[in-house]
Amino acid sequence: MKLIKDLLTKAYPSLFSVVAALIIGALVLIVSGFNPITSYQTLFLGAFGSPYALSETLVKMIPILIISLGTSVAFRSKLWNIGGNGQYTIGAIVSVLICVYTNLPPALVLPLSLLGALAAGLLYGSFIGLMKAKLNANEVITTLMFDYIVAYFLSYLVYGPLMDPLGHGFPQSRLVSKSLLFPKLISGTRLHGGLFVALLMVILLTYFWKSKQGFTLRLVGENRRVAQVCGVHVNLQIVLALGISAGFAALAGWVDVLGIHGRLQDNLPGSLGSIATVVALLGGLHPIGILFSSLLFSALVVGGASMQRFCGVPASMVTIIQALVIIFVISSSLFDWKKLRRKAMV
Repeated sequence: MKLIKDLLTKAYPSLFSVVAALIIGALVLIVSGFNPITSYQTLFLGAFGSPYALSETLVKMIPILIISLGTSVAFRSKLWNIGGNGQYTIGAIVSVLICVYTNLPPALVLPLSLLGALAAGLLYGSFIGLMKAKLNANEVITTLMFDYIVAYFLSYLVYGPLMDPLGHGFPQSRLVSKSLLFPKLISGTRLHGGLFVALLMVILLTYFWKSKQGFTLRLVGENRRVAQVCGVHVNLQIVLALGISAGFAALAGWVDVLGIHGRLQDNLPGSLGSIATVVALLGGLHPIGILFSSLLFSALVVGGASMQRFCGVPASMVTIIQALVIIFVISSSLFDWKKLRRKAMV
């Protein structure tokens, strides 16, 4: 009961942000000459109106959810990891290198690629954490700059040594063997078994925050001086928090490679990292909240394409709605929602 009450309390800012963004978005649609009711109805049906539409929404949700969960680990430790793209990419690169360019039996390749992606993400994030702990390097700058390094490294690989010789010059690697790819959950759709990995991460992270290690990370995030007085090795916790955070993003790269792409491609992550930052904040940094907020943003992406196709609404309109959600998420932190609730009850 207490858990439900806490979730509802944390949900008020997010609900306010979404509703306010949709209302202002409706006004923008009216000014632009579109019917907001028809447009939003098309958006909803495009995201949830059929088994195929729902499957596409869930496919988009899987990597966003996993990266956002990792982002929340850093954020709750008061570390601002905004480098989800690079961390996702490093996990994808290691996954393909193991799955395509090793001659191991298939039974070993899959778990080895998972461990390799997780290890790469952990080392990647831990190195950034070490720079933060020892050199006080701003993690916002380092995580963002490493994004560019990894992005150019990926371009070098797919245009150079890993380019598929049968790919007609396209910047992509060879395909992963079909025997290693995740099974499709619904015939005729792209929805794959990685959905269960994402949901498992929600459960594991929920229990992680109730563990001793989870409490330690939260304590470091709340007050590092108090944590130090309590005997916590703060620098070690900083390294660990950023390592875990990057590990989640690398896991998302592994899931996407084996679930959707089947190979490396240039600009593989797109804007997943920046979306994950917003989704984590919209979800109140709680695993369950992040699950729902990642579903919402995925629906906006998939439904927005339908809105553009059937209503003629520009794709930029969906971007405007997403931007409005971001603005309200940031501004909602200025309010003390508990006080507002008490005043409303008086």
